[in-house]
Amino acid sequence: YPVLGVMSILIHPIDTNTIYIGTGEVYRYRGSFGSFTVRTTRGSVGIGILKTTNGGLTWAKSLDWSYHQQRGVQAMKFNPLNPSTIYAATTEGIYKTTNAGATWTNVFEVLMGQDILINPLDTNLIVVSCGNLGSPGSGVYRSSNGGNTWAGVTGIPPFNGKTLLAMYQAVPNIIYAS
Repeated sequence: YPVLGVMSILIHPIDTNTIYIGTGEVYRYRGSFGSFTVRTTRGSVGIGILKTTNGGLTWAKSLDWSYHQQRGVQAMKFNPLNPSTIYAATTEGIYKTTNAGATWTNVFEVLMGQDILINPLDTNLIVVSCGNLGSPGSGVYRSSNGGNTWAGVTGIPPFNGKTLLAMYQAVPNIIYAS
């Protein structure tokens, strides 16, 4: 597949021949044009998520997008207790699959999903960051039911840029946002 940007690579924790690639490198919603002089438009759009089950010999589209849709997949994470469940932070929101990528559902329609954390002790607890370059809905959000519903995290100063997340592994309830 002819893809310039790859923002996320996910290797199955047990079967390392199964790999997912999130395509596209999008900084501004519907505004990546391939420029090398203006960072707000530099990047490339993707074609969705590609999957291989034979170590990369062949690939198939798992989440199927086309270039003209101007979308990108910024991050992906396995559910640490069930690798058939995967979350993807995309330009269109947070997507989830429960069948190893056979089908995907947009479980949180907010623009410019950037990062994902899944609590390893209770995988129903998920934190995501969304927004970049002033896109509507910028913020950090939390789900306590596996992505069925979402609420904004309070106490974080307003921002309109990209936010990355990290979890303190010894105490997964401690989360850092940068």
